Amino acid sequence: MRYPKAALLALAFILCLPALAGGGPENLFLVVNPDNPDSVAVANEYIALRQIPPINVLNLSGVPATPTISVADFKTILLRPILDAIHQRGLDPQIDYIVYSTGFPYAIDISADMAGKQFPRYVTQPASLTGMTYFRDLTLAGDTTYLDHDANFYARGMKPKNGAHFPPGAKSVQDTLQTLLTQLQAMRQAGPTAAPPMPADKLAALDNAIAVVQTQTKQRRANANALYDLTAVLALQGWPDQAMGALTAAFQAGWMIGDVTAVDTELTSLHDRQDFKDLVAQMRAMIMIPDPAKPFHSATAWDRAGNVTTAADGRHYVMSAMLAYTGGPANTLAEALQCLRTSAAADGTAPRGTIYFMASTDWARSGTRAWLFQSAVEALNELGVRGAIQQGVLPANKPDVAGAVVGIAGFNWKDSQSILLPGAFCDHLTSYAGVMTGGTGQTMLSEWLRYGAAGSSGTVTEPYAIPVKFPSPFVQVYYAAGCSLAEAFYLSIPSPYQQLLVGDPLCRPWAKIPQVRVDGLKDGQVVAKAVKLTPTSSHVGTPVRYELFVDGILRESCGEGQTLPLDPRGLAAGDHEARIVAIAGPLETTGRLILHFRVL
Repeated sequence: MRYPKAALLALAFILCLPALAGGGPENLFLVVNPDNPDSVAVANEYIALRQIPPINVLNLSGVPATPTISVADFKTILLRPILDAIHQRGLDPQIDYIVYSTGFPYAIDISADMAGKQFPRYVTQPASLTGMTYFRDLTLAGDTTYLDHDANFYARGMKPKNGAHFPPGAKSVQDTLQTLLTQLQAMRQAGPTAAPPMPADKLAALDNAIAVVQTQTKQRRANANALYDLTAVLALQGWPDQAMGALTAAFQAGWMIGDVTAVDTELTSLHDRQDFKDLVAQMRAMIMIPDPAKPFHSATAWDRAGNVTTAADGRHYVMSAMLAYTGGPANTLAEALQCLRTSAAADGTAPRGTIYFMASTDWARSGTRAWLFQSAVEALNELGVRGAIQQGVLPANKPDVAGAVVGIAGFNWKDSQSILLPGAFCDHLTSYAGVMTGGTGQTMLSEWLRYGAAGSSGTVTEPYAIPVKFPSPFVQVYYAAGCSLAEAFYLSIPSPYQQLLVGDPLCRPWAKIPQVRVDGLKDGQVVAKAVKLTPTSSHVGTPVRYELFVDGILRESCGEGQTLPLDPRGLAAGDHEARIVAIAGPLETTGRLILHFRVL
């Protein structure tokens, strides 16, 4: 890690199933590789545990057995057939998750998309299977804006607890950028005629700096990471005043990693400056508040500011995960199955454990997120969930690990003598945790799943220690607030194109799940004519919305106190399934009742 500078499967039915916030089995499309026995076994287990409707399962043959495939093959062999199947089955309005069983490539070679274009050196490839699926529209279009630092408009922002990024009276980021641009342009004009003349390499660096600042002044939201990168360029070129202008703009735009900034060797020329020390002190003192979570729908379009929009340039996404990666040095089939069983049992249990934020001495990995640890702990405390910041690599001798944010290349969980509680999301920020074939000398994300985590994530190649390329510590806050594992993950990462998300995306340990009741239909009833179903739920507070799914397809919806019509006309004679789903609260937490009926 370097810090950069510049056949339907078997289905078991349950009459009343506690469901998950942030969508449920009706909203998940499960893709299975029928040529891979592990893929079939994992999918069968998940279908039974999560009650995935048969219509939501796709057996997709011809999947390459390689760990990496080209972006062209990904679109032709995987993504387009999946989206076509969803559309042909009439599931477009309800699918929010595309989830792969095991037995799929984990990485996508996107070099063809990048060919002929210039990118900063920290924009690396390949991308991940789940990241490229999340960006389905951009991926299909070959639109490389999926590489941008803020490509995920669904990700939530944050704001300082005191309401401002910088002291009252200080210039805004746009004012700071304009001042910096004026200085750089003046230096460029004087460069060729100055005594002595400015060398060609310095002129080129200056031209690049001007181009970066011009781009930033035109954007509605300045890119803090790009501005920090520019700071290093200016400092290394021997322009400390201009470097401080770029660093100030980076801070105002959201760069708050004081501990890393303070020891950055490429900023050595700034270290003795009082304004540099003061700015670092402000960074270290900042407590950030995460923006509230918003429920996810693939039909919802998001704008760059993270708001729902109807504008043509709004972006749609689809959450994606792999249930497991089995074989080689990754998980065994038995480990994958146990992981899914444990995570399903964790739903709604509100674990009475601790989420640990580990500050190691490896600042390229730990320091990238450590600046938000205290902010995350305070936010968790407000939710009634315990968070703790500890020094070291792993929490030691802790029997209550409900989650972990770690920064280290390699670790041995067994030696820590700690225990992961069911439902925990854990990750370690390093370069190759998502390389599922191993051989990198770094611990793979599968290690967390081996010892009981519901999910983990990791990058599939060297990403550099760019904060927006990794889930922020607020992933634990969104999870503890009641979001699903997948929602919490995508809410917390602005640039997920290289992150591989593995585990149970529907796991929701802290969700307050409404229990559903219905009058008008009993399990096993013969339905000979249209009936009206009257749903109610255990939810207290905000009005509840209800949806009726027949054989997995959304048919009707209604509000509190209204009815759902169930009409057997058009249904084939035989057994059918009705799902009545309650959707409650600001996170649209769902609960469901599954009943069977017969048409003669």
